[in-house]
Amino acid sequence: NCYIVRSPEIDSGVPLVNSNGDDVLPNETSKIAAERGVNSTTLSRALLQAPVYFLPPVLMGAIPLVKNALLRNPAMRVPVTTYLLLVCFGIGLPASVAIFPQMGEIKVEDAEEKYHKLQDEKNGGKPYEVLFYNKGL
Repeated sequence: NCYIVRSPEIDSGVPLVNSNGDDVLPNETSKIAAERGVNSTTLSRALLQAPVYFLPPVLMGAIPLVKNALLRNPAMRVPVTTYLLLVCFGIGLPASVAIFPQMGEIKVEDAEEKYHKLQDEKNGGKPYEVLFYNKGL
């Protein structure tokens, strides 16, 4: 779903900025950076599901105290499952978003040709080595 919703971004591209946040080529975009951003966001969303799917069943079956309590009182299974899902989601969301920072970086040689020979005028005309892009959340 995330990839499908954000796929138009790959076609249009995203602007590349320098370390100060200034556009290095105003009104130009990088499709390579856009694809990297969409892919990393999609991966982080996939990783978000892992704790929600795996931790509650493991915790409910592996911890003897919880397992025995649920065997004695089956009516507690739904509330305990719901609680564990919420806790796992609450832990998993910040962790999955933190895996990839919002601002991605790309080496100039990995970007499109139009970015290869750009020079940083504020830094003595040195060529850029790394540029940045907003990958989104």
